[in-house]
Amino acid sequence: MGKRTRITKQQLKHDVLLETTAKGTKFIEEHLSKVLIGLAVVLVVMAAVAMITRSQRATEIAANAALAEASQILNSGLLAQAQAQYESVIDLYPGTRGAAAATCYLGSIAFNQQDYSQALVRFDQYLDSHAGDRTLDRLALEGKASALEQQRAFGDAAAIYEDMARHTDDEPVAAARYLHAAIRNLRVAGDWEAVASVSQRLIDTYPDTPWAGEARMTLAEARVHL
Repeated sequence: MGKRTRITKQQLKHDVLLETTAKGTKFIEEHLSKVLIGLAVVLVVMAAVAMITRSQRATEIAANAALAEASQILNSGLLAQAQAQYESVIDLYPGTRGAAAATCYLGSIAFNQQDYSQALVRFDQYLDSHAGDRTLDRLALEGKASALEQQRAFGDAAAIYEDMARHTDDEPVAAARYLHAAIRNLRVAGDWEAVASVSQRLIDTYPDTPWAGEARMTLAEARVHL
């Protein structure tokens, strides 16, 4: 019989390590192509995102430039050309802030031309598709409320002004101004209960604003009618 060789713990540990290493190497060899493909996909996605981001930035810049050009044309008094340029911004750069602003500006132009129906169309187009910019939102909402007021839809106009006041409660002067506009429309509509309620709200919430004194008078007037 051959002489038995006793395997030491160190040799056993070494063999296990080799076996584990071998399994790891085999696993890597079997899956390396998959890993590389996955990495390539990630790199392609990252590159695509970077390209899209650059493209979006370039598109926004181009839209802003076209918007500025349209505004210059408008300031020169060339109304028809300005309108065409604003339309071009909307058509060429959909989804951009420039296109959103152009939509609002077309609403303002229509309002100034006393075409209140077209103004409402433009302001609603902005609110339905582009809302989210605080400045443009306020321009569109104020424009819509003003157009409704001109069309004698006083209740609808008042509702918009009241909603705007709720969303600008961090700006006391602006909020009070919107409540004052709501009171004006409610008063013309003859809704004295609402006049009293909104007047009291203005007095209680914004007592130091320029419209608080007038609100006290409309509140007294409303109480006579109630």
